[in-house]
Amino acid sequence: MEFWLSTSPWYGVILWIILYISDYSLTISSARGFREIGHFKFEGSFELTPQFQKDVDALKPVSRRHIILLVLVSFLILLLWLLTKRVLFFPWTYLLFLGLFLFMEVAIHFRHLRNLFLIGEVRKNGGVEGQIFYRKWFSYRMSAFEFYLFSALFLIIAVLNYSPFFLGGAMACFAVGANHNKLAKKTRAMPSPIVEPPG
Repeated sequence: MEFWLSTSPWYGVILWIILYISDYSLTISSARGFREIGHFKFEGSFELTPQFQKDVDALKPVSRRHIILLVLVSFLILLLWLLTKRVLFFPWTYLLFLGLFLFMEVAIHFRHLRNLFLIGEVRKNGGVEGQIFYRKWFSYRMSAFEFYLFSALFLIIAVLNYSPFFLGGAMACFAVGANHNKLAKKTRAMPSPIVEPPG
């Protein structure tokens, strides 16, 4: 697969576009689903990335910021391929950077699928009573832990297969995990609103 991805930049661009559009769409579906079932409340916003919180809170089907990043990263992938294949002749670095973008999205998609399964189960079979309120810092901590797990998984695969592609994924997930851990500490130090118990 890595050889196939390295033969043309368009494979990576197409995969990126599919994953990134799917990411935003599934985020909106999850945010809407959690609102509808009513058992889970999130301090501040369901969305953890500050730049997208307003768009997700408004359940916008199309986000201007999302489109801008989609286009910028697509051009960046093309540029990296040209630089590493035609100018610098370091083809492994292209796979490293491509892994940064794609495997971060793979990890995020696993989280989306978990959320959508949970929402579907509650809608269909119940099984959850009352309300659970997630503090923002707690959401960041849980997110950081999950990204660290994916980072470890991708790193193991990278070492076993000598794969710069999976190494890029490990680096990206570790970086996101570290950032969310930092945000957890920051938000925990901030005063939080008092939450009244349900019912």
